[in-house]
Amino acid sequence: MKDGPRPGADQWRNGTHLIRLGVRSANARLDIPSQGWAARMSKSDIDSALEEWRDSGLISDELAERLRTAHASRLRPDRRRFLQFAVSGTAAVLLIIAASTFFAWTWPVLGPGTRTCVIAGAGVATLLLGMRLEAARRFVPVTYALQTSGLILLLLAFMYSMEAWDNTTAGGVAVGLLALATPAATIPFFVRRNPVMPAVSAALGYVFLAAFLFRAFDLDADVIIWILDGVLVATLAVLGLLLHAGRTESVSRPALYAFAVSLYAGYPMAGMTAVGPLELDDNALLALDAWLVVVTALALWGIHRAPAALRNPRYGYHLAASVLLAIPLGFGTTLEVFEMPPLGAAAVLAGAGACGLGYGLARDARPLVLCSCVTILCAAWYLGVDAGERLGTVLALAFTAILFFWVATRLGKTPDS
Repeated sequence: MKDGPRPGADQWRNGTHLIRLGVRSANARLDIPSQGWAARMSKSDIDSALEEWRDSGLISDELAERLRTAHASRLRPDRRRFLQFAVSGTAAVLLIIAASTFFAWTWPVLGPGTRTCVIAGAGVATLLLGMRLEAARRFVPVTYALQTSGLILLLLAFMYSMEAWDNTTAGGVAVGLLALATPAATIPFFVRRNPVMPAVSAALGYVFLAAFLFRAFDLDADVIIWILDGVLVATLAVLGLLLHAGRTESVSRPALYAFAVSLYAGYPMAGMTAVGPLELDDNALLALDAWLVVVTALALWGIHRAPAALRNPRYGYHLAASVLLAIPLGFGTTLEVFEMPPLGAAAVLAGAGACGLGYGLARDARPLVLCSCVTILCAAWYLGVDAGERLGTVLALAFTAILFFWVATRLGKTPDS
């Protein structure tokens, strides 16, 4: 007589299928592509779903506990990786500080050329160590931090070499060529290994290019800024063509990451262009505001209007970053450029936060909701400090708080409550 199926096996399959269906239906409502039954549900979501299905008799207590344990084990690697990123980032900063301290200690007995070689050697050693550990596929976040630290140390060495060799001299030109060769050599190599380091190299590549132009040709700062602007626009144009509809099948994650990093590199480039060549002074904030609008519009396009292969709800993180960047830019633009009164500045900032909050609640974008709440709180705090003795301001803030509490209660309601 053949053995029957293992007790509970059908319930296990049915329970797992229920979770898959729950994720897919939620994703369908939010226009989110399904990426695995645990990819879109937090622990609290799983616990709520399991409680509901257990109370309705769809699954047993034993199966609910097994599913909860399986989901927790599925999330554990992601949590460990996040902790690795945080700790390794701190370690990278400590490594740079330690190198700086060592150099300060040994600086008096070393010549400028030797110091440059020491810094460059430390950078190359750190970069190679990170590559070696990545090849072993161990401590991957740590390897990214090591490789980034190595590139930054190389950049510091190229800039410090001015103490040893003047610009346009043979030594200066050689250092400039090495600076230009560093991203040119590392980006193609990184592309074959992971999607993170090509983006890091692309971001640092603009600084390496500036070092090359300065050391090899001794160009004026304004000229260098214009050249970097042209390179940035060309880079975005090329990557944009790769991401265009009809070529989406050949788009790689490194290209997408490099495009995002180049967009954020546009913030300092816009600021430097406005302050330097254009001499806009306080009006330079308008250039940053314009670039903020561009990044936000592209994020919304990526969520709603992009081709199916590129559409991703994770672009909501860029919307959250835009809302946070709107805090300093909003205050600076309204108070310094347009010289608005405090009430007007707070209203503009609160309006940006309210737009982000409404969109985030509609799309269930938690990071955007949190950042929008922070933006509104900053506006309220500024208004309260500036006009704390005015009864109207106090009443307005109290009304806003009551409104938020009411929205929170509405969000907690379910069809059965």
